[in-house]
Amino acid sequence: MTTHDQRMMLLDIDGILTHHHATPIDVLTAAQALAVSAIGDLTNKAAPAIPHPSKGRGAEGGAGYSPPLGEAGRGSLHRFADLAADQIRAALHARIDLGHRPDW
Repeated sequence: MTTHDQRMMLLDIDGILTHHHATPIDVLTAAQALAVSAIGDLTNKAAPAIPHPSKGRGAEGGAGYSPPLGEAGRGSLHRFADLAADQIRAALHARIDLGHRPDW
């Protein structure tokens, strides 16, 4: 996805939030939900989907079960989440430091 594509996507999201009369708290809540969803998606993709042991018989078990990540996988994702949170925190503080801006 290009920077232009990302900007267009963010404008779409902004339009939806505006249409629903989202408050700043609503926007922050949505941002948190998106970040958590993205980490969840990465977590799901990091663990191979294997049949759940309690479903079906043998290799015919239910598809889509992901066992808990090993310690290394969890550690890497925790570090990534911390880095993402640090970047978001820095951007929030930088915006506060800019003070009042008529275009926001």
